[in-house]
Amino acid sequence: MEVVIRYDALTPELYERVRSTAGFHPYSSVDVRAALSGGYCSVVAEVDGEPAGIGRVVADGRIAFFIKDLVVLPHYRHQGVGSAVLQALLGRISQDACEHAYVGLMATPGKEGFYEEHGFIRRPGPDLGSGMVRFLDGAYRSQLSTRSKSKEQES
Repeated sequence: MEVVIRYDALTPELYERVRSTAGFHPYSSVDVRAALSGGYCSVVAEVDGEPAGIGRVVADGRIAFFIKDLVVLPHYRHQGVGSAVLQALLGRISQDACEHAYVGLMATPGKEGFYEEHGFIRRPGPDLGSGMVRFLDGAYRSQLSTRSKSKEQES
């Protein structure tokens, strides 16, 4: 299977379609367009001319780079597509990154090992604090509350 990488070919429609297969929160088309237009770079992985996976980077272009939305469509998973996307993003980053630059990401639960295989370090760790996130609209806390209540009702 040959994976072809296309740089900066990610459309808002493809972005939402692929992300939905991973159960990620949907965003409005206006927000997606703005996010994609302001990003550092994106890639679309194709197999036989069809999209198989996506990934993007949000960055300052020299010091800090964050991999976002690396998603592989279900029928292409565990076939090297995710690795091809990640390697393409890291290759693009290496063109502009200064000495001691870093690449961060927030792995989807259960996918940490994939990133460790590619040289990422799990946090917290020695000399590294925990990664943190804050959702501005409180949506995640609301999801946690709903999940907690439904688990209590199942018990």
